[in-house]
Amino acid sequence: MVYFISGLGADERVFQFLDLTKVEHRFVKWNEPQKNEDLSSYCRKLTKQINFKQEIILIGVSFGGIIAQEISKLIRCKKVIIISSVKSITEFSWQLKLASKLQIHKIAPLWFLTLSNKLTADYYFGTESKAESILLHQIIKDTNPKFLVWAINQIMNWKNRDYPKNLIHIHGTSDKIFPMKNIKNALEIPNGGHFMIVNKASQIEPLIFDLL
Repeated sequence: MVYFISGLGADERVFQFLDLTKVEHRFVKWNEPQKNEDLSSYCRKLTKQINFKQEIILIGVSFGGIIAQEISKLIRCKKVIIISSVKSITEFSWQLKLASKLQIHKIAPLWFLTLSNKLTADYYFGTESKAESILLHQIIKDTNPKFLVWAINQIMNWKNRDYPKNLIHIHGTSDKIFPMKNIKNALEIPNGGHFMIVNKASQIEPLIFDLL
């Protein structure tokens, strides 16, 4: 069984351009975290959506890639595939490392985080059409603000340095959130931005199925 985990606050809409009819799959649903819940505890709750009687393959996009890695620490997985994500804090950009060190997100009000997300989304995600922009902004609009704050805090405080040997990383060379120059040992998608699961689906889809 292949389990797909979307990015921060997103849902299965980001996978709609992949033809998944030939693979048995499920989309992992986000739960609302407790206020001070840690990442491991949250991921343990997500494992309730997983059938342990079958071989498990996790595919996570962006924050979903971080979640997939944390879940793989709790249960046995055949493979972990991350897309437009990072394997450890060493792959953060210097800006993210600085923001993490200063804990800037904790002093920024919720309205600022939400507004910044809306204003800069198209640039940082690399949307390539009006339709993609509409989809992205609808996903942002539907994101639970409390989940957004919690998830940003988890990313900024993620201390992972090791990753499983069965992990495969797919990354775009034009990703502005997690720049390619900081990424090690990844399968590259030329000109792929952070939203490439949507606009580079035709390149990612065969790559995924070759890896399963």
